[in-house]
Amino acid sequence: MQIKAIAKLGLLLSIKESYLLTKNSLGLIWHPIKTLNSLAREKDRSQQLLVIGLPLWVLTAGLALTWLGRRLLATSTVWGVGAITTLTAAIILALALAGYLTYWLLKLKHWYDGR
Repeated sequence: MQIKAIAKLGLLLSIKESYLLTKNSLGLIWHPIKTLNSLAREKDRSQQLLVIGLPLWVLTAGLALTWLGRRLLATSTVWGVGAITTLTAAIILALALAGYLTYWLLKLKHWYDGR
């Protein structure tokens, strides 16, 4: 009985966090200042970690995908074009996201300082 309740709570919490992450990720595209301002105002630490940590999540997913591909194919010890491309794309995407978030966070800080 208790395992069912914990599983139900876990499912509801994961649905809520997934919805908020999707909302905040799309908000970073359409209105980044408003989204980052609401994240700072709401004090929802889990969403702050998920959204601000997006570059790290992208890099981790790219590394995991590269590692998994190398283990599943296991053709040789030499890195192939696919592995190098996947890793390079993950690094570039993570750096671009980090730069984007840094730009808007600094702009938000400047906006707060100007008040």
